[in-house]
Amino acid sequence: MADGDQQANYGIRPFMFEPEPAPNNETEEKEEAAVAMEQPRLQQDVSEWCSCRNCATMPTEVENICCMETPSVTRRMYQLQTPPTCMIDHPGFEPVCLNPFALQNAMNIYRQDNGELMERGYENQCRHLAYRSLVSWCWGYLGRRIRVVIPACVVLCIRWEFPDPGG
Repeated sequence: MADGDQQANYGIRPFMFEPEPAPNNETEEKEEAAVAMEQPRLQQDVSEWCSCRNCATMPTEVENICCMETPSVTRRMYQLQTPPTCMIDHPGFEPVCLNPFALQNAMNIYRQDNGELMERGYENQCRHLAYRSLVSWCWGYLGRRIRVVIPACVVLCIRWEFPDPGG
């Protein structure tokens, strides 16, 4: 029996499980959001783009992103029965990204796979490993030279926990 005959017998049609187009009101909302994105976030008040209320304006445009706008981060947050309003309030954030003992273990794994970490100083190494731990926890393995933008609230929290001694 040919594939076409099987499809006819079972009522299967090509693309029958594809999502339907959004109704007009949802399309208009998306267009409004796109227009709002056209104004650079560096020129906007943080409250215009931050939903978690823990972000601050970062030095570059691409860094101005809230944890609630990052699908991989929100997916991790919504795994909880009662999702937090910000990633830094997630009960797993501290043990995964801020705990010095977990970061020491991450350092040993990093050293085994890649050799010595180039950053000098304890705080710089901890920041680097905290960022890596968050990416691993939320995105999984990305591969070499593949980078993602870490939400501003998370960056600020990690910088607060492991400040740069040089300022």
